[in-house]
Amino acid sequence: MTDISFVIVNYNSLAYIRDLLKSFFDVFGSIKIKNSLKRDFSQPDFPEWEIIIFDNGSVDGSIQFIEEETCKHKSIMLVKSKTNAGFCRGSNEGAKKAAGRYLVFLNPDTKIIDSRIENLINFVCQREKNNERVGVVGVKTINADESLQYTCRSFPTIARQFFESYFLFKIFKKSKLFGSYFMTWWDHQSSMEVDWLTGSFIFIKKEVFHLIGGFDEDYFMYSEDTDLCLRLNRKGYKNYYFSDYKIMHLDSAVASRNMAARELGIWRSRRLYFKKNYSELSARIVSTLYFFGILNRLFLYLILYIFTFNKSLKTKINLYARTLKPYF
Repeated sequence: MTDISFVIVNYNSLAYIRDLLKSFFDVFGSIKIKNSLKRDFSQPDFPEWEIIIFDNGSVDGSIQFIEEETCKHKSIMLVKSKTNAGFCRGSNEGAKKAAGRYLVFLNPDTKIIDSRIENLINFVCQREKNNERVGVVGVKTINADESLQYTCRSFPTIARQFFESYFLFKIFKKSKLFGSYFMTWWDHQSSMEVDWLTGSFIFIKKEVFHLIGGFDEDYFMYSEDTDLCLRLNRKGYKNYYFSDYKIMHLDSAVASRNMAARELGIWRSRRLYFKKNYSELSARIVSTLYFFGILNRLFLYLILYIFTFNKSLKTKINLYARTLKPYF
């Protein structure tokens, strides 16, 4: 049986998916194929793996490139959709094709930079030996400049939305209260149990993923990772941040092509998350706080622009103005 199935949802991300696939073979090496995936015996302890790419109807040449890669590497499988089905459905469909005991959901704008992925499997196995029910595991994630990304977080609350909307999480980063959502008070140098992990890298046992029902397809994109971890948490599973494996993530590189749509997507998905998991009232309160957060940023950048005429500030003003527009 294959050990790990990497599931990647692609949509018009040719440049990124090209670099990601290259990073797989640069770091893990080429794996010989026989029946399923045959491990390279020069690395006797190295896990067997496969890559499943669900393409959401790309028109940028991604499909043609991936098809060429599947001819070169039998460890790559392409699943094609005629339309953009979204991240959740794409991930669920990819998972149905997976042969691995473990699933890794990976964003196309990530890169594999660490060959020691067996450490991750050993981490989960050790906890299972201690009778723990392990849900999602995330790993240390760095930016292109090797700075840390805050990919493990506390569950969203109305208070934490307030801290975010009024910049308190930035002003008091080291505070366990105000910095609680992004966990900026912690150095991320050790492994620990956390509330939830972002969807750039999600490691989960396949049987657990299917048992919990996979990603909720009511979400198109954003907050589906929070929702998954919350459902696991409520079922008694523990979610972990694992510090002894790392990847690189060009944060929002794909989404940055339309940042206003990204902000709007986060806004709507967060409102849906609170409505589904708490109440309509809490969803409205969080949505209102998010709205004021956008207004606060718009006002701040406008004031700064008046005094500096900085072009980058003008770009941000336009971004948040476009984000607000659908709500008027």
